[in-house]
Amino acid sequence: MAAQESHSVRNGTVATVVGGVILAVLAELWPPAKTALVWLWEKFLAFLGLFSSSYSVPGWLVALLGLLALVTVFRILVGLRSVAVPEAPHASYIEDILFGAKWRWSWASHQIHGLWCFCPSCDAELVYDDSSVNDIYRRDKPKTEFICEHCGHRTVGVVEGGNKSYALSAVQREIRRRVRTGQYPGAPSPSNP
Repeated sequence: MAAQESHSVRNGTVATVVGGVILAVLAELWPPAKTALVWLWEKFLAFLGLFSSSYSVPGWLVALLGLLALVTVFRILVGLRSVAVPEAPHASYIEDILFGAKWRWSWASHQIHGLWCFCPSCDAELVYDDSSVNDIYRRDKPKTEFICEHCGHRTVGVVEGGNKSYALSAVQREIRRRVRTGQYPGAPSPSNP
C-alpha cells in the first residue's frame, strides 16, 4: 500500500512540474498567454485579499444583517409553500374498474403514480401472470392476467397485447383517455352556455 501511495505522490509531483514547464514555455513563446496568466494571478491574489483584510464594521451590525437575512429567507420559503396550487378537477379520480380489475393510483404533478390493481370482490392485491408473452407455441394473443390469490386463484382481469409493463401502460392510457374525455366517475358535468 505504501508503495502505491509513493507512486501517486511522485506522479502528481511530476505532472505539476511538467505542467509548470509547459505554461512557462507557452508564456515565453506567446505573449498574450503570459498577459492572461499574469491577469489571472492578480485576480486570484485580489480574491484572497478579501479574506485577509480587516473591515471597520461593528459586530452588532453584522449580527443584525445576518438575522434579517435569515428572517427574509424563512419568509420566502414559507411563502412558497403556502402558494395555492389549483387542484386539477380529476385529482379525486384515484380508483376505477378497468379490464375487469379495480385499479388504484395517486396523482403527482398531473402524472399517475402507484398504479396497481385489486380484486373487486375481496379487495385483495392481485398478482400477475404474463407467461403467455414468452410462450412461442401459443396461438392466441399474448396477455397479462391479474389473479386473486384470496379468491381461489381466479383470474380477475386480463389485458391483451403484452407483458406486465404493457398492461400497466394500457391502464394508464385508458385513465388518461377518461380524464381527457371527462368519462370518469365524478367528472364535472359540461356546463351549458
